[in-house]
Amino acid sequence: MFRVLGALTGSRTPEPFMSSEEKTKLILKQAYDFEIALRAMDYVLDDRAENGLRLLNESEEKDGSDHTINVLARGVIEFLEATLGFEAEEMKKASATLAKAENLSLKSRQRAQKLGLKSSSLYPPGTVYAVTYTESCLLHALLMLFSESMMEAAKAVLKLRKAYYMLQEILGEIKKANKIKKSSTYKNESNSSSASFINSDTKFVSVDIPYALTPEEQKNKELLENAEMIHKMRTERLSGAHIGNPPAINRLRHELGLNAMDTLPENEIKEHTYLTADIDESQATIDEFIHSGVNLCFGILQVVLSLLPPAIGAVLSVIGFRGSREEGLRLVWKATKQRNVHGCIGLLALMFYYDGPFQFTDDDFDIPATTVDKLSRKSTNTSMATTSSVMDGPTLLHPGKILEDALLQSRALFPNSALWLLNEARMLSGKGRLEEAVALMDSIDVNKIHMRQVKVLMIFDRANTLVHLHEYDRAAEDLLSLLECSDWSHSFYTYFAGCCYLENWRMCQMGLKDKSKEEFYKKKATELIFGAIDLLGKKTFKAKNLPMERFMLRKVEQFKKAQKSLKVENPLDAIATSPVHELSYFYNGYNRMTEDGLQLAKKMLTEYHNPAVDAKDVDQELIKNILLSLVFRRLGDVQEGADLLDKKVLPKIFSLQNGKVKYAKKTEDPWAYPTALYERALFSWKLNGMEGIAESKEWLYRAQGYADDYELSTRVEMKIKAAIDRVEHAS
Repeated sequence: MFRVLGALTGSRTPEPFMSSEEKTKLILKQAYDFEIALRAMDYVLDDRAENGLRLLNESEEKDGSDHTINVLARGVIEFLEATLGFEAEEMKKASATLAKAENLSLKSRQRAQKLGLKSSSLYPPGTVYAVTYTESCLLHALLMLFSESMMEAAKAVLKLRKAYYMLQEILGEIKKANKIKKSSTYKNESNSSSASFINSDTKFVSVDIPYALTPEEQKNKELLENAEMIHKMRTERLSGAHIGNPPAINRLRHELGLNAMDTLPENEIKEHTYLTADIDESQATIDEFIHSGVNLCFGILQVVLSLLPPAIGAVLSVIGFRGSREEGLRLVWKATKQRNVHGCIGLLALMFYYDGPFQFTDDDFDIPATTVDKLSRKSTNTSMATTSSVMDGPTLLHPGKILEDALLQSRALFPNSALWLLNEARMLSGKGRLEEAVALMDSIDVNKIHMRQVKVLMIFDRANTLVHLHEYDRAAEDLLSLLECSDWSHSFYTYFAGCCYLENWRMCQMGLKDKSKEEFYKKKATELIFGAIDLLGKKTFKAKNLPMERFMLRKVEQFKKAQKSLKVENPLDAIATSPVHELSYFYNGYNRMTEDGLQLAKKMLTEYHNPAVDAKDVDQELIKNILLSLVFRRLGDVQEGADLLDKKVLPKIFSLQNGKVKYAKKTEDPWAYPTALYERALFSWKLNGMEGIAESKEWLYRAQGYADDYELSTRVEMKIKAAIDRVEHAS
């Protein structure tokens, strides 16, 4: 249907002169290609990646197709697969595709500018490709950051810098457009309409064509058909009926969990109905892509910059390259209002931030801002950054029902996807509804999940939730099953499973479990914990051991050293503080455990004895007391937990000399030392509320000052940085 020049794709050399009709055809073809790309990416989000990739392949085979958006769409698909699985080959493939998208974006932008091809009603020629360039750079940088390596983080900064400056340029254009839009001259010259599409016998108006058409174009039947087709594609996408599913409104729930599915309407709604009033059906496809892309990219960039380790952040801030967590979160939230892949990536980022495996917003650090965030009234000062419904500080910290509703909308839009089901289970787990979370994950056959990375995540998350429930048999089975379906860390999964069996063995010894399986647990724990290190190097990330693998290796070496020192025959008797409780901390278990679970954790931490526990090794006692203090806090015994840290942990970590902090740098379990200082800040908040903010801040600065390069340093430092940002905006 579309017969256009390959002016933006490099498939043909651009003509020195392009007629008005040719430009109009090319603009409609561009909108069509963007709709195809958006549909392809939605197929992936519905766990039908093969459909999406097939759609892109078919599009690329057509003459004049927009290779830039096709390559970016492929890069986004590969980025999702890579970041869900953290597999070396997937990361490498996604990086190469995104690098190609960067180059194509710059070329397409230059061609659009040269031709004066105005495909947006608001912004100058080539703006949409400035957005695709920014998105390519940002996603490429995130792949580097997710490695949790300081070296990779430094390299990523160069990519982030490119994205940052391009965004500043785009935001400048947006600011100009906002001024022009208010003028009557602009309104008279534009082809704007409050409706997405209007036609009559002799002329038509389409929001995808951002200028007044010539009389000849008004009568062009081909233009009319193309514009109608794009309008239909967009309407179906906005209602969630574009990838073969019935309209999403039929599956929209208002509560989490399996039981809420009984409340779905019995009578199916067949017409196109939007899930929320936020959807703007009068917005052109290209303008929608620009707006949602800028919100997403600038929002994520701001959040990432605000969380970078201090050593990197300090250097960047000197050259004016800094981020605001709260402003960034607001922009990501605004991106989620759009019914496209940008909205979905934004929601996934928010879910990871609020309810991910390790959260940047600690449930116990529920600090309310004293005023609406000052940044909402300054900074970019564009329509992208300000809105009549700005989310205030407390809402950003704990969005509650707002986040829940956004997730339920995605569950309705993508009924075939286990990814969104997994995030619903994570949200249930975050609310302490652990049994419901497991039931939801059990409701899907993991072997029928098409995206292998999501299957792995589903099994690993279920294992973690079962650990929080102290259901170690099933947890261990899930962890060991990952050896068959994951290319990730076989050694860590093996170690984790062994720690589950170790806890079961200890519970048998204490009379808390049936003793008939005691020898089985003992054998499996020994075999898996001490055999895990033999798997190192066989399944690695970028040819090196992952942070959790290096952590695991150090722990096993500790256990072996203790066995030799204590001269015990059974290597399990050389393990003091329960390693499964230590692992549970890294995956936010203490914020998720039920009261019964916390009581059992307390019992296991305080009442179990073996030669290693009774030896009262200083470092092992330190870890035990940190974990025990968290149990006290979560059970409501806040003062007791704070006293435990103050008396038995903190004196071993630092001291004050003439008002200055002096750290006792330790090599055993280095994650625990800044973590103890961070947790002490939470105790100050829980004990004193807003009156304890200054004290909390001081503890957080002390935690940040304990900077060191160890296996989990990036993870710990980012959490501390997020907390500092929070208390600074609250005071």
